[in-house]
Amino acid sequence: MKNYVMIIDMDRCNQCYACVLACKDEHFGNDFLPVTFGIQELGEDWVKMHIEERGSGSKVRVNCWPELCHHCAEPSCMKKSNAVYKREDAIVIIDQEKAKGEKKLLDACPFRAIAWNEEKGVPQKCTLCAHLLDAGEPAPRCVEACPNGALLFGDLGDPKSDVAKAVRANSELKGQGGAVRYYNRPGRFIAGSIYLSETQAAVGARVRLSENGKDITQTVTNGFGDFVFNNLQEGRNFQFEISFDGYAPVSLRADTSKDICFEEITLSH
Repeated sequence: MKNYVMIIDMDRCNQCYACVLACKDEHFGNDFLPVTFGIQELGEDWVKMHIEERGSGSKVRVNCWPELCHHCAEPSCMKKSNAVYKREDAIVIIDQEKAKGEKKLLDACPFRAIAWNEEKGVPQKCTLCAHLLDAGEPAPRCVEACPNGALLFGDLGDPKSDVAKAVRANSELKGQGGAVRYYNRPGRFIAGSIYLSETQAAVGARVRLSENGKDITQTVTNGFGDFVFNNLQEGRNFQFEISFDGYAPVSLRADTSKDICFEEITLSH
């Protein structure tokens, strides 16, 4: 029996919505019983684009990734209702006949991945296109539609599959259960702009990042006097030192419980 896994590379997603549209196209108006009823036209999406704005001022960035049913190793929704079952291939299914009227299931999912079909009166969610897989197709529609290769799908039980190789090579993936797994989650960042005066950017200023006296990494400012340290671990207390020939060095601290943005740091002689 297969053990399906979908890996979502958060670093590759560019918010194109191809996965969202492909899911809707496959399931709107189409019943694929006994797997699922069709999705309703409005007010229901099984794949949601999660968009997170980070930073502040001029140092703002947006992270995005598709959020769908995680097909958990131990589904909390299955504990709330006997209408939910887990197949041997790791896909979690809501029995549409048994689940009629069970709107309570929407609150059972910690990822808010269960939607309510008002027309049919049933809770619904991603099925990983189980009807297509059962018919011999290699992957769900969302995976086929992704233009950036952000979604990888396959049989974890096949050691030669791409998903099995990816899980073996990545501790972040290996530690996750369930059929849908995320990796390349963006870490915290420290960014800033350095100036020599109100109008002159400090191009080529050296910025060194350290923690508890130990050097972590270093960089130089670009043509706009900007610098950034990416993918830092959350909740750490870093120190960074700025140096530029002919100017006094500057030492600052940054706690990465959130993204840190220094809008203007002006050096002095």
